[in-house]
Amino acid sequence: MRQNAIELKKLTKEYAPGVGCFDINLTVKTGEVYGFIGPNGAGKTTVIRQMVSFVKPTSGEAKIFNIEAWGNSQKTMKTLGYLSGEVNLPPYLTGLNYLKTIAAIRQDVDWEYAEKLINFLELDANRKISKMSKGMKQKVAIVKAFMSKPQLLILDEPTSGLDPLMQERFEKILYKAKENGTTVFISSHIFGEIDKLCDRIGFIKKGHLIKEANLDELRLKSPKIYTIQFPKLSEMVRYLKMAPFTILKVSKNKALIELEIEPEKTKSFLNSLQNFEIIKLGEKPFSLENYFKELYENEDFS
Repeated sequence: MRQNAIELKKLTKEYAPGVGCFDINLTVKTGEVYGFIGPNGAGKTTVIRQMVSFVKPTSGEAKIFNIEAWGNSQKTMKTLGYLSGEVNLPPYLTGLNYLKTIAAIRQDVDWEYAEKLINFLELDANRKISKMSKGMKQKVAIVKAFMSKPQLLILDEPTSGLDPLMQERFEKILYKAKENGTTVFISSHIFGEIDKLCDRIGFIKKGHLIKEANLDELRLKSPKIYTIQFPKLSEMVRYLKMAPFTILKVSKNKALIELEIEPEKTKSFLNSLQNFEIIKLGEKPFSLENYFKELYENEDFS
């Protein structure tokens, strides 16, 4: 049975009535990649800062590898790499001097690996931090989080400020860490990152964890979106008269319709096409972003 890398029990930090995070209960197993999603101000960073001992909980507890985070940062920080959502680096140092200073403090850094990260991210590490762009500073922070090959990575908006090419390279670095058994807790607004890399996801809204889901199960259980193109309008109209499915869009000019099909109705949907002439049948891939929008637009969700 896998150990819990992260365990949060009734974790609460109340800055003001309704502001903070409240009764957060979640666990992340070793080797798991857990995505943490929510709109701005939902409480994601508040949860993370308690996990890395930056903020004392009002009540409840956060444990890292079964060690209480608050009051034991020297122990917990040895096992993890942390990337803050607000990168704050000493402006008077070069990137290289900063990374070597951190390496000297930690005493567990694989410097050969650090240099490999620097080169892969095309980081000009000899430049003074005060002269770096936001994206360059983000690269320094990524190297700092990964270079000790920690057991656990806690990443808050890790690709903020990176261009698309560097976002892809970051994903490759993270995927390699996942392959090597690193546990990852990642908060991100980039749904592609979460969709590609995570095993499970938690959704936070107004400081409350409203839902957790296994990503593979979510893909299987979510409705599928299909598009059907017919050779002529009359054939499309004939199908619409008998189709007992949810119609999302109709294009008369293209004789094309878009439908939403529940997983349990997939077989009957495909059977319904047998007596019709069609040019093209397509299935749209599951969209975590659309699922997120539907979940957060529904104020009655419980």
